Amino acid sequence: MGDHFWPALYPGIIVGLLYGLSLRGFANIVLGTIGGLIGSAIAYWGLVNADLNEGLPSVAGMVALALLGAYGATSLYTRLTKRPPAG
Repeated sequence: MGDHFWPALYPGIIVGLLYGLSLRGFANIVLGTIGGLIGSAIAYWGLVNADLNEGLPSVAGMVALALLGAYGATSLYTRLTKRPPAG
């Protein structure tokens, strides 16, 4: 991990937090932030290996995978906690 690892994850934290806030609820906020962080870490790893970690491609990749990670984490949580109707 270089000097740019943690600053590169900030877009993921911000995107995940905003996505979680848009869904409302503390669990969605936390899971959206964690999912965004994981997504941006995966994007960082992929972009460094592809030597695209400078400029607009890195920011766009980070934001896209952070949003995908936040969506995946909150979607999985919703599916796992959905209870069948009483009847």
